[in-house]
Amino acid sequence: MVPGLHAETEANLLAALDPAVTALQAESYDDCSFSLFSAADAEVRALGIEPIGDTDLTVVVTDPERPVGHVRVHTGGRDNLLFFDNRFAGGQLYASIRMLGSDAAVLFATIGDAYVSLPDIYLRSDRQFLFWGEGASAVGCSMEIEGTGQGVVIGDDALISADVWIRNHDMHAVHDIATGRRTGRDPVNTVLERHVWLGQDVLLHGVTRIGMGSIIGARAFVKDAVPRFVSAGGVPARVLREGVSWGRETYGMTEAERISLGLPPVPEG
Repeated sequence: MVPGLHAETEANLLAALDPAVTALQAESYDDCSFSLFSAADAEVRALGIEPIGDTDLTVVVTDPERPVGHVRVHTGGRDNLLFFDNRFAGGQLYASIRMLGSDAAVLFATIGDAYVSLPDIYLRSDRQFLFWGEGASAVGCSMEIEGTGQGVVIGDDALISADVWIRNHDMHAVHDIATGRRTGRDPVNTVLERHVWLGQDVLLHGVTRIGMGSIIGARAFVKDAVPRFVSAGGVPARVLREGVSWGRETYGMTEAERISLGLPPVPEG
């Protein structure tokens, strides 16, 4: 898929990239040229990437001349990977990324002129991954990812509002006092299918999947999977309405949006 990607990390990622999530497939980049740099190379800073400290990192891009935006990255482990399909990048990606483990990967598909602000992306373990889908945008989305081999996948054309947090785990163990047993859930892969809208201040906490086209209302606390084509909200979140989706245009979904979701045309009249 992408040169330099650890085999097990690639397998875990590809298992999550089904057609409900992205148009990309394993062979999508077979005919694409890649440029590989180490974090210390001058070309990396020219791309708008600022490595922090002694960073063991491979940077892979599809256009070595086009800046990706403004990205600060620190790694604590070894053999980590940062990938950008930046052939059509508008330079509006702003991110701060920490990768504490080894063999982890953060991958950005083509986002074009979309605005993407990721104030704190925190991968805590080995062989973790973050995938950012084509055309997905974010006013302000932070993440903490725990668990070896676990990751977060943001589907194509997602719309993420300000001050959203995605956590795939409790982050600290919760124990039963009487038995000493851990009561919390294991880390999970969190997957947003394509064309999902997360409202302002949403918190996803140990969520496995948000279904295609669904809407999560502002300040919702989501701890369970959400089906496709619903609106959900509240603390904890629950389904409020079924058979709905949303459009980036003010007055409705475009035909292209409906086609991407497998929806029929709107009936005339």
